[in-house]
Amino acid sequence: MKSDFYDILRSPFWWGALLVLAAAPFLLPSYYLHIATLTLVYVALASAWNIVGGIGGQISLAHSLFVGTGAMLASALLLKLGINMWLGMIIAAMASGLMGALISFIDHRFRLGHLSFALITLAFAEMGEIIVIGWEFLGGASGLLLPRDTGNIAAFQFGPGRGMFWVMLTLAAVSILANLAILNLPLGYRLRTIRDNENAAEAIGVNLLRNKTIAMVVSAMLASIIGTAYARYLTFADPYQLASPLLTVEIVLVATVGGLGRAFGPAVGALLLIPLGEVLRGKLGGVLPGLHYFVYGAVVIGVILASPRGLLPLIQSWFRTAATTKQNRTPVSVSAARSRRFLR
Repeated sequence: MKSDFYDILRSPFWWGALLVLAAAPFLLPSYYLHIATLTLVYVALASAWNIVGGIGGQISLAHSLFVGTGAMLASALLLKLGINMWLGMIIAAMASGLMGALISFIDHRFRLGHLSFALITLAFAEMGEIIVIGWEFLGGASGLLLPRDTGNIAAFQFGPGRGMFWVMLTLAAVSILANLAILNLPLGYRLRTIRDNENAAEAIGVNLLRNKTIAMVVSAMLASIIGTAYARYLTFADPYQLASPLLTVEIVLVATVGGLGRAFGPAVGALLLIPLGEVLRGKLGGVLPGLHYFVYGAVVIGVILASPRGLLPLIQSWFRTAATTKQNRTPVSVSAARSRRFLR
């Protein structure tokens, strides 16, 4: 497994794909560039969540709390105290990591089941939204309007179009690589053992608290950093968008449709669902109220019914079938070629 990580890092295909994506802002109109940037946001967020929910099997519904902390706290520190947003991002990420550690401790202390853990984390997310909406320092219900993005990198400004696309592309790549690294480290093996059977994992000496906490802290800090960048891209830190538990539901949906526990699964889900949702909203939103939601839901249901484990396993199955078919045909073609050379 460990070689997979290094093979991908050395793979010309991986770096070639990144270069092609990096060139996208020069080719896409502004509307489609926005869709591409939004897709990368969800690739990054779903991949960050996958560390806990997919690899570790802990269905956390608290990630809107971490995204909201990164977005609202970093923005508030900039606007209310004049703290540079780079430093604000680090402070918010550390706060998110501490909250993630607290959630993991509560889970371990009370030995919560999967459903209980999901409900507890949902309660944390709800409380987080209520605190943000009721706390004037964080903007309250009105949110926080960030300064115009002039492309000053020292002030955490990257340019409203191409610059933010490249930032989100970088964060998406980092999140995917974090998944790959964890899957190939001993931590990944331990998390999958915990996911499959906690009692058996503990019996063979796996430290449940330590491994769950590491996964949650890494996931929470990544989500917080992405939240800060997302708020900067939107130029408006809206608590109803960035701190709402509905955001977590979207993240979980994207990761589940793509394929849980796999490094590239959440990315596949985001690449399908986010552009689909945006295009349907633009094309069908004015035709009949709610029609785009109906079509979107029908597509999601169809994908889940066709491949309950996600799109990525289905795609991999197709490639394996194609490769097997090609191998089966190869001896015949080689034999025919040799016969032709003999006849000449």
